[in-house]
Amino acid sequence: MQRLEEDYSGDTAWQAFASRYMQEYDDANCRLLADSLGGHLAIASIMYGKRGIQEALWWIEQPVPALDELRPIDCLDSPVLLKRLKTVLMRMP
Repeated sequence: MQRLEEDYSGDTAWQAFASRYMQEYDDANCRLLADSLGGHLAIASIMYGKRGIQEALWWIEQPVPALDELRPIDCLDSPVLLKRLKTVLMRMP
């Protein structure tokens, strides 16, 4: 079975994607979420932009099927799992 991190588009694509969200959503709510995510501002801005602050704060603590039932917050300390999370975020409607 292929894992999502194998489909990661690369750091250049991630930076281009994240920069659009950071320009629009970098505010006090985003900084609060980033604090909950160990300082990952780009990830926080995307979650905030796609789901709003309340749902994003809830979602980071929930097992996610696309992450093999890991919580988004569990993916932050592993380079491989971070790529998996980034891929999920880039695919999220």
